[in-house]
Amino acid sequence: MKNHIKVNGKLLQSNKRFSQLKQSQKNWIAIELNKLYHSKMKERRTTRKLPSTHRDEVISSLYEKIQEREIWISYNEVEKYAFSKIAKIVNSFRKQYPALYTEIEEEHIKIKNKNK
Repeated sequence: MKNHIKVNGKLLQSNKRFSQLKQSQKNWIAIELNKLYHSKMKERRTTRKLPSTHRDEVISSLYEKIQEREIWISYNEVEKYAFSKIAKIVNSFRKQYPALYTEIEEEHIKIKNKNK
């Protein structure tokens, strides 16, 4: 029982890995991560990876939502999972929002040409 803690009368495993979650929990986390990351990309008007501060904000808000759903997993596991999926999420942005993607890319090209 050294890897368990008691919270609100429930025994929780303190060293649970992402792979040990139920499939429905994994799916929910993946969908939420996609939503949060894409909304932050829209907010920042970028089609590239987010800077570390914004990426950390996304992971923190995802972790808060995970805790609200009472899914017990460590922050490090969520962070590791998020880092492994970021490239895939950035690539999926183009497929999910093709019009917005081209609009943002055109803005970046205009800014780049303006600075030359």
